[in-house]
Amino acid sequence: MGGGPVGLCTAIELGWRNVPVLLVDETDGSVAFPAGEAIFSRSMEHLRRWGHAAEARRECLPGPDHPHRILFMTQVVGHVLAEFDHGVTNSSPGEYADVTPEGPAFISKFSLLPLLQRIAAGLPAVEIAYGNRLEDFTQDADGVTTRVRDVVTGAERTEAAAYLVSCEGGRSGIRRALGIELVGDFAQGHNFALHFRAPRLRELLIERTGGRAAQIQTLASEKRPYITVVDGVDEWRLSVYLDHEPADGDAVRWVHEAVGEPIETEILRAQPWSGHRVVADRYRDGRVFLAGDAAHLLWPKGGFGANTGIGDAVDLGWKLAAVLHGWGGSDLLDSYEIERRPVAVRNVSEASSNWTSDARLTPDPLLDRPDDIGAQARRATGDLIQRLRGREFRSIGVQLGHRYAGSPICLPDGTPEPPDEPDAYVPSTWPGCRAPHAWLPDGSSTLDHFGHGFVLVATATADPAPMVRAASTLGVPLRVLRIDRPAVVRLYAAPMVLVRPDGHVAWRGASAPDDPIALLDRVRGAGPLDDRAVRGVRAATQGER
Repeated sequence: MGGGPVGLCTAIELGWRNVPVLLVDETDGSVAFPAGEAIFSRSMEHLRRWGHAAEARRECLPGPDHPHRILFMTQVVGHVLAEFDHGVTNSSPGEYADVTPEGPAFISKFSLLPLLQRIAAGLPAVEIAYGNRLEDFTQDADGVTTRVRDVVTGAERTEAAAYLVSCEGGRSGIRRALGIELVGDFAQGHNFALHFRAPRLRELLIERTGGRAAQIQTLASEKRPYITVVDGVDEWRLSVYLDHEPADGDAVRWVHEAVGEPIETEILRAQPWSGHRVVADRYRDGRVFLAGDAAHLLWPKGGFGANTGIGDAVDLGWKLAAVLHGWGGSDLLDSYEIERRPVAVRNVSEASSNWTSDARLTPDPLLDRPDDIGAQARRATGDLIQRLRGREFRSIGVQLGHRYAGSPICLPDGTPEPPDEPDAYVPSTWPGCRAPHAWLPDGSSTLDHFGHGFVLVATATADPAPMVRAASTLGVPLRVLRIDRPAVVRLYAAPMVLVRPDGHVAWRGASAPDDPIALLDRVRGAGPLDDRAVRGVRAATQGER
């Protein structure tokens, strides 16, 4: 349920795995308002796995060469106070190049949603039903039965499915029907956003700062208006902190306030929004699951919203597919909440922290003084911005460093968990981590070999035969990827690393365990791991210590 980015990615993940999907959405599929344009490297890696990352970078606005530059300014025609620029564009990974084949992208929702719709519609297993609303549902041990209404004709029909996934957003009727609560702080702050057209703004920005930018955050007033690029030409989004209803003329005035001079402005759409820090107290009720904003609501401070939801979609998608294809165990679906809920808690807290830091920046008349006093005030404010806001724009740890510590389907090997910092990332094969990227002799990334089933990454001296035989016995899809480059061998740290279909490490060891069937049962959610399977694991990873 739900045809936004998370609902579409859930459908794509399942359809890509040849699982029949019916996506129901009561809208016509169009985008009402541009938001959520920061697409993390991890989300781009999923698009790469589906075969569409290059298409996204080539065809989506604001275009492949647009810089991801973030400017803090008094006003657009005023002074630059701080800048965050990691050399990233939609076609260049910049500082991310060493750790991922896909740097982050800055893609307008006006481009991203149609792309995801085309990808989903192109999968034979996916059916999309726009203009249809879920009226109610029931579930039993065999499946879920839904009553769906055509919003135009009023005609009703019954649809049956094995599972139901709510991707309806923060007002999820499915979540309310299940009695699942959102826990945390609601409406920490109120805001107002505008989608507007201003033909002069792009030229003015280049004149004043020497280049284009993805976002301009200003200290023009206590409302701290900030402007985000939409199409890279003349469409923009502006957001202000506001705790009351706007008056007539406020929208244009806010744009002029942020810019610093009156420019031609056409307001295309305006809407209020609130920032939250909440996570569902549970992600599952029987055969019904929550994903995306149905499970967590957060501040749009750092781009964590849609990306967290896309991570939900991938984690849940491969597990549903494994169960429906017959090789996933009965406990596999229980791991979805165990793995994804802590990620949501971490991300909503990080986004809220970014908002709190932003609130500490206030306008100061000294910043616009043309003398030494003004220059000194700007340097001090610039230093403060770097300290308070830098982590929001150095989020590589959030993008690539999340791991599933404590997951019942990831086997600990006795080594310490690597550092987990939002603004830093150290590649690791510690069980639960995203398997690291490295370029292989054929020009592919290690990540290009993960996806359809389990992959056993093995050095030249390792013997994968016991694991291959066990997988064949159990009907678990498993293939072997040999690595021999010394740098890649060091990066993967153990002679054998078992990577899950979603690209996270399930297990690593010096050699095959004593009972490979017990190991595979554990990682596919089909049984506990006994002591026999643990033997031979602990000495696997001296390189991590």
